Amino acid sequence: MGCARGRRRLTLVAAALGCAAVVAVSGQLSAGALVAVAAAGAAVTATGLARRAGAGAPPVGRRGLPWLVWLAAALGWELVTLADADLPTLSDLADPVLAVPLVRGAATLAWLAAGAWLLTRPRRPS
Repeated sequence: MGCARGRRRLTLVAAALGCAAVVAVSGQLSAGALVAVAAAGAAVTATGLARRAGAGAPPVGRRGLPWLVWLAAALGWELVTLADADLPTLSDLADPVLAVPLVRGAATLAWLAAGAWLLTRPRRPS
């Protein structure tokens, strides 16, 4: 069982590195980058969902408040930018940084790692 888990983890890491390489080499908003990120994200999501299949979700409670605040702030910013064309959106602010291929690949790895952590982090005992 442990050997299979190690191989699965190694396969996912290799896929994530491949995804980051494709995103770094291909241009921003290219079809290759979109397919690579979608495939890697789907693999991370499927792995996390398969791991927790049949388990009930614990109540979020106050632990979800910081996430709700971040989500509300991002949503508020995007709504304000829709109303005022002179304000940049979050993606407009990120474009100059993500124009560098190495940074774009590193950001892709960080995004996939954050998703994997969210799906596989240990649960608190009830």
